[in-house]
Amino acid sequence: MRVPVTDRLATDGGTPVRDEPLPLGRGMRYLGDEELVAVTEVMRSRSLFRYYGPDLQHKAEGFEAGVRAMLGTRNAVALSSGTGALRCALAAVGAGCGDEVIVPSFTFIATVNAVVATGAVPVFCEVDASLNMDPSDLEAQITDRTVAAICVHLENVACDMERLRELTSRRGIALVEDAAQAMGASYRGRSLGTIGDIGCFSLQLDKNITSGEGGVLVSDDEALFVRAARYSDQGGQFVTKYGVERGDELTEPFCGENLRITELAAAIADVQLARLSSIIDGQRTNKRRILDTVGEVDGLQRRTIHDPDGDGASSITWFASDAEIARRFASELRAEGIPAGQMYGGRPVYVHPQIAQRRTASGKGGPWHCAEHPTDRTYGPGLCRRTEELVARSFLVGVGSAFTEADCADVAAAISKVSAAVL
Repeated sequence: MRVPVTDRLATDGGTPVRDEPLPLGRGMRYLGDEELVAVTEVMRSRSLFRYYGPDLQHKAEGFEAGVRAMLGTRNAVALSSGTGALRCALAAVGAGCGDEVIVPSFTFIATVNAVVATGAVPVFCEVDASLNMDPSDLEAQITDRTVAAICVHLENVACDMERLRELTSRRGIALVEDAAQAMGASYRGRSLGTIGDIGCFSLQLDKNITSGEGGVLVSDDEALFVRAARYSDQGGQFVTKYGVERGDELTEPFCGENLRITELAAAIADVQLARLSSIIDGQRTNKRRILDTVGEVDGLQRRTIHDPDGDGASSITWFASDAEIARRFASELRAEGIPAGQMYGGRPVYVHPQIAQRRTASGKGGPWHCAEHPTDRTYGPGLCRRTEELVARSFLVGVGSAFTEADCADVAAAISKVSAAVL
């Protein structure tokens, strides 16, 4: 139900705009009979491993072919997670002890964990008003140890890929796209994940399409792809693209990990892939409905979208004038029955204690104490001041592809109601 924006806030005893949950969820929302049939086929085949079995269904291969067609990329390998995709990408570009990899200061911790696990040192750069990597500060962070930059398309919004691509090419460093949250979104007509040297996607439960856990890596660079695929399978057992040629080394073998996808996860992902375009279209339609109704809100500034046409549209982010108002706005919206909050608590990733204190599982120092290339880089509050200020006064409202027009009207009504009382 909708209430007039003049009604009292729910926290003041007024009637909430909604008294039932909104139908949020991306790919998860559409899990159903088709996925069940696909999984059942694999179970009945007793061939759960992607390379062989008594009746192999080739679900992983089929999913990879679908990804190539959907994204317009030459190569794709399905993996166990989006983090695994990042691990393979960094292995492909040769990141290791003594190297530095630049990451945005506002991202999920997996982006940083992948760098540390590789043995390289994470270097943090500022984000801009898109909440994505700021190309200007990226250039300022490049040193003679930099081998790669990981740009993160946070919450379905593209980075400034034209500037990032030009800069990394000119400076001779690899550009890895962490598109974990952005499969199906685009930048100037090109699918995110296909613009840099390597693109990485997640299929975790909260992503645009899901297999519960899973990931995908794509690249048009054959040498990088082969290295990434090899790394995902113990460094030399198989190269996914040439899986029928077990042990036929196309490049030098090296030690790797087991980051393969299973046939069960691939079966689910393949069905979900066919839903991707409609999920993105639904999110875009509903985001437009909400914004067209709300319009510009005095006292709030919307997040910069470098390519509005390519926006994956899974949320709407605003900046308030200060952090206290941002936190209150989100809290009042939740009281009105609208999901809202501050992504990652409105804090940069480097304030996590394991990063700030440079702790690894071994407790023996990690990449910061590489014998030949020690580093004195430290992390903590004040490292990226512009990022800290931006994210502290940001908040977002989720947008679902399954929203009805009435749902969108409720979201808009709540935003107007809260803004009238808070701003």
